[in-house]
Parts: sequence; structure tokens; C-alpha cells
Amino acid sequence: MNRSRTGARRARIIALSVCAATALAAGGYTAACALTPLPAPAIELSPAFTAGNDSAAVSADPAAAQAAVDAQNLPTAIGYLHGDEVWANDPTAYPLASISKLITVLVCMEAQPLEPGAEGPVYTWTEADRARQDGYLALDGVAYPIPVGTEVTLRQMLHFIFLPSANDYAAAYAYWTFGDNDAFLAAVADWKQRHGLESLQFVEPTGMDEANMASAPDVLRIARLALQNPTIAEFTSTASIEMPWGIGVVENTNPLITEMPGIVGVKTGRSAAAGFNFAVAQQVDVDGREVVQLAVTLGRDSKAARAQSGRDMLSALDTLPQAITVVEQGAAVAEAVTVDGARIPIVAAGNGVVTMLPGEQATRAATVDVAALGKAGARVGTITVEAPAPVEEVAVVASAPVTEPELWWRLTHPAELFSW
Repeated sequence: MNRSRTGARRARIIALSVCAATALAAGGYTAACALTPLPAPAIELSPAFTAGNDSAAVSADPAAAQAAVDAQNLPTAIGYLHGDEVWANDPTAYPLASISKLITVLVCMEAQPLEPGAEGPVYTWTEADRARQDGYLALDGVAYPIPVGTEVTLRQMLHFIFLPSANDYAAAYAYWTFGDNDAFLAAVADWKQRHGLESLQFVEPTGMDEANMASAPDVLRIARLALQNPTIAEFTSTASIEMPWGIGVVENTNPLITEMPGIVGVKTGRSAAAGFNFAVAQQVDVDGREVVQLAVTLGRDSKAARAQSGRDMLSALDTLPQAITVVEQGAAVAEAVTVDGARIPIVAAGNGVVTMLPGEQATRAATVDVAALGKAGARVGTITVEAPAPVEEVAVVASAPVTEPELWWRLTHPAELFSW
């Protein structure tokens, strides 16, 4: 009898112990679910704000630049010093006249560089030089006779070449550098190929021969190369200078150099076949950024028309910069995805605007700090814009708070909670 009572008592104790253990285990699981820190939200960036994604790039429309040259009846090209884009209305090669001298100096200076401000080596004027002078003058070409045996520095030569467009000094420079016309033309052909100037045809260094030809877009590329050389740029921006040997003051043939602000060259040309040609450059301020704009106009019918064509195209270039909104306030930058599947939009807190030239491009990239997620409206990251002009960083904010899931979700989603 006593043994039966003892066994029953033991059974009840064991049962109560199992129930207590089960309860304790259940309580531990609940506590673990309630107290375990939640995994950080995952950030899903929009492709439009992901570095390297095509949709993260924004471009300035070049249509207005093309329309500006298409409105011209004669060969015209426009562009900018820093950049590769050229907008033109005619790819045909036309006689260059004295614009040829840009090519001559570029090719010679590649073989015999001259530092800005330097006098350079000295050349002694020869009988052959004097004979060429007489020939140019007989053809109504520009020349400045000096006695045979006169010593001329390279700097003096370049002043004659660039300001009054003297043919005699251009020829002397080419043949002094290369020896003869054949060697000079071989150097031009090599230079042409390296710079991709497919339309360029060249037979002598001055432009007196109408067979020196190139298209308006290639002339613009040549002018760009000239201005990228600081020594050449120095000469093309000089309005006038006094020369020795009784010659006196020589003036730049560029009709706009003393008329319009910021004119930095580059070269005129005139002949019976070419008409009046003009390559002109102007430095302007574009929303705080210094920009050099280039225009080439060929085949105008007078000096006045040539000057007006330069004015017209520089004025057209003035209208082309575009204020582009590269980041728009409220734009969806990313989403924060919480462990329970809630999606919190992250948006741009303001606008990002940059002034760009036709064809220029800006890119956007966002960074989001997961640890900063919390209240709605909290700054959680930054949009950085890479553009030709400075753009302020734009803040990104969370459009909703991060909320804790209820206990029941924690109890029923152990795999998500504990990262099983």
C-alpha cells in the first residue's frame, strides 16, 4: 500500500517537472525572440543613382548646337576648346588661304618647340627668302621685305605669321625647320594622319596656293590644336606689336580681337577662290566656369561679312549652355527593405542643377548609411554628382520611419530573425 502511494507521488512529480521544463523552454524562446537585435535593413539602390549604370548619366542635348550651324548658308562649324564635339553644316573641303599658316606653325613647332615668351633660335634671311618675298608681293600676297643677311628670331617670325599673316615668314619658317617643301609636306602628312584630319589637303606652307584645303569641321579641330599650344595661343591673342627694320606696328587681321571681350584668336584667311575665312575663339564665363568657344566660317564674300559671321556664331554659342537638373527633389534614390519585408523609400531632399555645354555629361551616384535609418525625414546619405562644373552634394532622406515588427512576427519567423 505504501509502495503504491510512493509510486503515484513520484509520477506526479515527474509530470510537473516536464510541464515546468516545457514552460521554461517556451519562456526562453519567447525572450530570445523578443530580445534578439533585428538584422539591418537591406539597401536597394535605384539604377539611376548607381555608379557605372548607364541610366545614372545625364547629358546636355546637342540639338541646339546643330541647329545653329544648320541655319547658316555657307560652311560653318562650332565647338569648344576643351572637348571633342564639333557641329558643322558642311563636310566639304574648301580653300584655306592663310588659315594654312595654323597648320604650318603647328607642324613646325612640333619639330622645333618654343616656350611661351621665349625668343627662340635666330634665322638669317637668305636670297631665296628675298626672292619669295618678291613673288608673294607680285601676287598681291602679304610680305614684309627685309635685307638679306638680317637676323630674325623665331618669335619675330611668329609675330609676322600670326598678326598680319605674312607669307614670306611662313615659308621661311617651314623651310628653315624641314629643309624644303617636300620634307615639310611629308611632316604635314604624318601630322594629319595622327590627328585624324581626313579632309586636309596641303601643298605649301602659306595658303597662297588654292590647293591647300580643308573642311570647316577640320579647321575647327586645327584651331583647337593651335589654342591648346600655349605658345601659339599667346600669338593669336596679340592685337598688335611694333616690329624692327623700319616696318613699324603690325596689327592682327582678326577683326574682333579689339572689338569683343575675351577674343583669343585664332586666324583669318582670304583669297580669290577661298573668299573670306575666319576661325575665331572667345573665352566666356558659363555659370562661374571659364569656357573657350570656337567658331569657323568659310567662304564669306567680304571682310565685313566675315566679321559679322564671327559675331553671329559667337552669339549663337552664348545661348547654348543648358541648366540641367541632374537630381530632382523627391526622386526615388533607393529603398530600405527591413527584415519583415517593409519597404521604406529613400528620396532626394533637394535639387541638383548644373550648367552644361551641348554634349557634356554628368553622372550621379548615391551612398546610404544603414545605421542612420530611423525617423522619417532623417538624412541617411548623399548623392554625389560628377559634372564638368561644380555641383553641391544633395542629401537623401528616409520617407518613413523604421518600425519594429510585433512579437508575434518574431515568434513565427525564427529563420529571418536568427538568420538560420
